[in-house]
Amino acid sequence: MRVIVKIATGPGAGRKILLGPRQTVKIGRTEWADYPFPADGQMSGVHCSIETDDAGCFLKDLQSANGTFVNGRRIAAATELHDGDQILAGQTQFTVQIDSPQAAELRPAPAAVAAPAVEKPALCAAPAPSPLSAAPQLHYSLEKCESGLTLCRGAVGEIPPAELAIQFCQIYPVYLIVDFRNLGAAPPAELPDPQYLFDWFPADVAARVSPVIVAQQDLLGWPSLIEEGWGKDAMVCLFSKQEKTALVEHLRRSVRGKTRPDGSPESMIGYCWPSVLAPLLLHFTREFVGQLLSGIEAVLVELPDLPDTWQVFGGGQVASLLQQSGFVEEERKG
Repeated sequence: MRVIVKIATGPGAGRKILLGPRQTVKIGRTEWADYPFPADGQMSGVHCSIETDDAGCFLKDLQSANGTFVNGRRIAAATELHDGDQILAGQTQFTVQIDSPQAAELRPAPAAVAAPAVEKPALCAAPAPSPLSAAPQLHYSLEKCESGLTLCRGAVGEIPPAELAIQFCQIYPVYLIVDFRNLGAAPPAELPDPQYLFDWFPADVAARVSPVIVAQQDLLGWPSLIEEGWGKDAMVCLFSKQEKTALVEHLRRSVRGKTRPDGSPESMIGYCWPSVLAPLLLHFTREFVGQLLSGIEAVLVELPDLPDTWQVFGGGQVASLLQQSGFVEEERKG
């Protein structure tokens, strides 16, 4: 099951929040929320949460001052969301899209929910998922690279890369390197102080030519960048427990070749583009690849000649990471 919550009004209009199974996100006005809306003065600091299990999606009001509404009705307890539902939190409206045909067939239509009689209603636990609507089996293949890395591949048709990244980020924080020129779009206006990978350029030049490093906490709807950038040689997805400052400095050092006296590079290693990074991770020396991926647990990237697959590179823990997310290794043929 995949849930897409699209922001219909406000500064983030058009952006998306993507959720996979067994994920919870909090929406509110402050940084205590996973997705903050600081410009919405009618939204509480942590206003509401959206939670998924293997078969359904549920909305909870977190004792907000002005309430949370589904299709115009204020909710009093955990409320199941359905495809096409409209959520209102503060002055921000969201549209829900749920890609779960089984769940839609098995679950009844939602009952009307009356407005709460008390100012701060108690919350109810979400019901257990139905065993009849179990998630479909996901598969991956495993191989050893010349670089010493482990490579796991899977089909985009089974699980989109953005949804895979959402599952992984529950274990390791996610960072994106995005080339907005290849993406064919400008950086989102809500992206504060873009971290340019090519930091040796003046800011106005870097804004035109440099990919941007985006941490998951930087941008509402970061998974949409994976959706939009896949297949365009525009996006590399990294998973790392490093603090952002340390990782950004490592990535900037790694992209430089030999440097001139003024600090600018004489050459550059273009690992920020999938068409360059994937062959490096497959075939380059262990020493080079080990230095490049220092502090990075896994890399999710496309291959230009395999557009219908995703690739996850990393150490021996990569297969375990997939298994924690419910994947099963395919049996080798022959």
